Amino acid sequence: MRTERIHEDTIKAVFFDLFGTLLPLAPLDVACEAIAPGRGGELSKAWRARQLELSWLRTIMGTWVDFDEVTRDGLDAALDELDIAVGTDDRRRLAAAFQTLPLAAGAADVLAGLRAAGAQTGILTNAATGTLRAVAARTGLERLTDHLLSVDPVRAFKPHPSVYRLATDATGLPPASIGFVTGNGWDAAGAGAFGFRVTWLRAGPARIPRVGAPDPVAASWSSLPEVLLDVDARRVPRLG
Repeated sequence: MRTERIHEDTIKAVFFDLFGTLLPLAPLDVACEAIAPGRGGELSKAWRARQLELSWLRTIMGTWVDFDEVTRDGLDAALDELDIAVGTDDRRRLAAAFQTLPLAAGAADVLAGLRAAGAQTGILTNAATGTLRAVAARTGLERLTDHLLSVDPVRAFKPHPSVYRLATDATGLPPASIGFVTGNGWDAAGAGAFGFRVTWLRAGPARIPRVGAPDPVAASWSSLPEVLLDVDARRVPRLG
């Protein structure tokens, strides 16, 4: 990992999304398979879709509950949609699976390298404050980050601009001096529209939803340090 200092004209802080980025969601398939044999992948996909749908609806409608409750409601919706019957204890265990997801391979090294290079690091997530703190303690992320930012204070979920503003308020930096890393296309669109310099973790071209946001840089965990520590990130080609 490169450890040269962050250049004055480039990124001075980097924030990471949590679910689907620092914490891969693939293990949810296994948890769902244990509850619904033969339908684990189907249930996991529907659960995530309903979870996000509910978060967006609640933001638009102004009917706030924290992400833990949204996650439970999304699971119930997915189970109903797929006509999968499970007991109360199984529902509770499955909902808790979001809080026990493992840290992505290579993530700790990237965060440590960014701090060594002089950048602030942080997490900016939909997760409830208590869940974020518990996950950060369990995975060691609390030792690798300067900022742990939950959406709870603004009572809205990504991609609402008030969420991304939490990072500028915490750092005192303008959006253009903040890098943002996510594995979710809708999050990449929201962060890019806000003005962050976005890196989307994916294998293929970075084609975000066509909502008027700039295309992000596509990267993997292994290429992320080079992208973020480039002296002039504008030289990194935008794909898509």
